[in-house]
Amino acid sequence: MNKEIMKFWKTQWEAYLKSIFAMQEQGEKMLELMFSQSGVLQEESKKMMKEWTLKSKKMQKTYLDMMEANFKKMEEMYDSKMWTDVKKRS
Repeated sequence: MNKEIMKFWKTQWEAYLKSIFAMQEQGEKMLELMFSQSGVLQEESKKMMKEWTLKSKKMQKTYLDMMEANFKKMEEMYDSKMWTDVKKRS
């Protein structure tokens, strides 16, 4: 039962990530279009926004790596002998 719940959570997480990545990609395309077609932004502003985008991606990757590691730990816990013993008692 718990393994099925974990599989469901992971499937939902992956669907969520696909949505986030698609939105991020569209946002980046819009930003690049704005940079190329707008004469309003100065070079320093463009540079600042690009740096902010890179930092955001780095933070997002750190978060995603942490979540993936935690999913793996939970799966290992459910597969462990300790968890099997707990399930037998209940």
